[in-house]
Amino acid sequence: MDNEKAIVPMEQAGFIAPVISVDDALRAYQAKKDLIDHIFTGPNKQNPNGVDYGPVPGTDKPTLKKAGAEKATSFFGLSPRFRDDMVVEDWTGEAHGGEPFLHYRQTCDLYKGDRLVASAGGSCNSWEKKYRYRSGERVCPKCGKPAIIKGKEEFGGGWLCFGKKGGCGAKFADAAPEITGQQVGQIKNPDVAEVANTILKMAQKRALVAATLIATGLSEYFTQDMEDFIAPGEFVEGTVKDAPAVNPLKSADPAPAPHGDAHVERPLAPDTLRSLMAKKIAKYGTTAQMTEIQRKVLASALSNTLTADVDRYAVCRWLVGEASTKKMSDAQARALLDWQEVAGFEDMPPQYVIEETHAVLVAANAAAGQEKLIP
Repeated sequence: MDNEKAIVPMEQAGFIAPVISVDDALRAYQAKKDLIDHIFTGPNKQNPNGVDYGPVPGTDKPTLKKAGAEKATSFFGLSPRFRDDMVVEDWTGEAHGGEPFLHYRQTCDLYKGDRLVASAGGSCNSWEKKYRYRSGERVCPKCGKPAIIKGKEEFGGGWLCFGKKGGCGAKFADAAPEITGQQVGQIKNPDVAEVANTILKMAQKRALVAATLIATGLSEYFTQDMEDFIAPGEFVEGTVKDAPAVNPLKSADPAPAPHGDAHVERPLAPDTLRSLMAKKIAKYGTTAQMTEIQRKVLASALSNTLTADVDRYAVCRWLVGEASTKKMSDAQARALLDWQEVAGFEDMPPQYVIEETHAVLVAANAAAGQEKLIP
């Protein structure tokens, strides 16, 4: 008996004992795969963004969306409960330099019955770019459509309510105050109160997705939903890093060029843009990396401005030497994406980029000997 050793429980010996068997763990792993493969709806031809999860430029893993998080919590029998962590509602901007500021931080607790399984936080505030700014475009005084573009000098100059953008074709003089007096580019949102509920719901969504990944172990397959975070103008430590104000036509504070050349007035002339594009491509060289999703975002941005394939091909070929976004080099595609200044599939490029695009189309058609009557 003296030679017999006492049996010590695993926890007392410094080990963490598993709570389920290996067979049960394998069954749980298979259940998660079945959930993703047979219940979740991911990207497809009809919806390249996906419903429950989808790709986002700049991330390696697919990102879990709110619909997917809700399906996952239901699948695992979890119920979410939200609570306030922080609420800042400065409706008048008295404490924030005269600009209204709303900030909500929510915690999502996931319960299975009465047992707390996981808890995570999420926040959202009105100084994030998508809520702080609106895209100000010149609107036609006659038809009310945001279809005003600068006319080319060879077609008489002035301003045109462009038919291909849904405009009525009305023309205005170069100095027409009803056009030049309009504020364009990124402008501060004058109606922050209207997005208060949206900001609160976004904080809850971010908390829900984070808690779901923790509780279900789906972070092996997905990352936190980043689609709402990819934007300049992020709120940081009580301050905001403003995206540059855009006033493209002879502004006292002109928007910077998309290639790092500060203080260049926008829109840029086609030849200037082409030269800057060549410099950008040379700078990127072989270091640029473009994912398939980023190429699709680029193609979508160009399609939002130019509906005809032949026009998009002409613009791309004239600017970078390759017509197809699928065939061009990473450096060429990266330079074009930088120029378009978009992050998502449905984003519209800024107004000055739209004007540059149409001007490039005129130059490309002229160079090909097929000039079209596009101002």
